[in-house]
Amino acid sequence: MKTIISSGDFIDIYHKFLQEGPRFFSKKLSFSGISRVRNAWDTNTNPPIHWWSIPRVNERWNKIITGNSNIEYPDYVVNKYLKNKQNLKLISPGCGSGSIELKFAKHNLFSRIEGFDLSPSRIHFANENAKRLGFSNLFYSVEDVYKYDFGVNKYDVILFHSSLHHFNNLKIILEKIYNAIKLDGLLIINEYIGPNRFQWTNEQLKKTNHYLNKIPSQYRKLWQSNSIKKKIYRPGLLRMILSDSSEAVNSEEILPQIRMRFTKLEEKPYGGNLLHLIFKDISHNFIENTRDINKILNFLFQAEDDFIENNNQSDFIFGIYTKK
Repeated sequence: MKTIISSGDFIDIYHKFLQEGPRFFSKKLSFSGISRVRNAWDTNTNPPIHWWSIPRVNERWNKIITGNSNIEYPDYVVNKYLKNKQNLKLISPGCGSGSIELKFAKHNLFSRIEGFDLSPSRIHFANENAKRLGFSNLFYSVEDVYKYDFGVNKYDVILFHSSLHHFNNLKIILEKIYNAIKLDGLLIINEYIGPNRFQWTNEQLKKTNHYLNKIPSQYRKLWQSNSIKKKIYRPGLLRMILSDSSEAVNSEEILPQIRMRFTKLEEKPYGGNLLHLIFKDISHNFIENTRDINKILNFLFQAEDDFIENNNQSDFIFGIYTKK
């Protein structure tokens, strides 16, 4: 079921205005889709309002992907697939502020790591941060993925970390990627692959609202507000397009398009069907490591595991592929 406008849109706009003021509306007032995308992401502030802000959620991902809650996937990939190689080149389209690239760059087997993004402020931050940390093998630039020349047989690793679901014409991009990867190179994705434009299924909404209301109200306070999160809505398509026309634009096609061109080495589904929705705007309440918070997290983790098992689907996946 598709939703054009929902009552949740107005609630979300109201709270975003309280948090950001008039700037929130000024970012959206552009006829250019690219401008709205750039405005949506042209910031380096990262308020802890998303599920990735929660330490135990990250540990859960690590456990599912790498088998160890303390090992992140860059180290896992290097140790499993790249350990005895040297002079490797990696590129990361849609790199944002460059945090994941740093984790690859610390391994001296990479002679050059490139990242690019539409956001000038994020690229400036990434370059300054790389310089501050003393990395000489990191290079960030402002580029448009649709116009970028990836070259042929150029990269040992191509990485999409939460960026591929923002790209519309997957066929053209993945054809470029296929040509750019060396014969024995790797395509790595860590991506949202759920419903396009976050058009959650009725079953997701039913379950997430059921479990949301099991959480004590003091842990459902919205970021920088005394308001309580009471309900999860399917976002309206109109607001999704006006807010960020790239968000989950063609996410359902990511795996089919990749599997058509590449050979799977491994895929690790890690959920998000419930947790992604439940923790939005209230993640800051679950940062601390207390007995009560851990009890709630354990309860919600089990709920998501049960949902994934019963429905045989995952909205997020980690995957590694090579050329067919």
